Amino acid sequence: MRYKSFDQFVSEMDRSEEIEKEIQDVSTPEQSDVEDTETEADKVQTNEAEETPAEEAPAEETKEEKAEEVSQILEKCYESVVVEAKAWETDAHDDHTIEAYMCENAALVAGLAAKACKDCKEEYGEEAYEAALNMIKEAFSNKIEEIKITMNGETPADAEEKSAD
Repeated sequence: MRYKSFDQFVSEMDRSEEIEKEIQDVSTPEQSDVEDTETEADKVQTNEAEETPAEEAPAEETKEEKAEEVSQILEKCYESVVVEAKAWETDAHDDHTIEAYMCENAALVAGLAAKACKDCKEEYGEEAYEAALNMIKEAFSNKIEEIKITMNGETPADAEEKSAD
């Protein structure tokens, strides 16, 4: 056994108050505000929900929750796209325009939609998968046409009447 020198003993005595304070800090529970407590409770509930069997959780609620999450993620993506498209247009390349950027992103989204469609239903036959892709393409095109029509101050009903004439 090795004995401490007087200087060591004194220096450790001086630290005794620090050590005691550290022990008290560690043993004292942290005071958290309501938001922190709610966030922590949500995390715990989410973890518990994941651990429960799928039979107990209704499938409809799960789909709605996932749809909300995806829509929130897409909203964040939208904000990033606006910033990135503006930066893209101002760089040194002449062919970098907002339109070119949006075309590339539309192609990216189309590819992801096609892949997601295939991944969600692996037993697609070739014809069924092609039909699903055609539905996605038509939905995208219809939305673009709807936006163009409302941009001109028309309603979709007005546009249908014009195309029928």
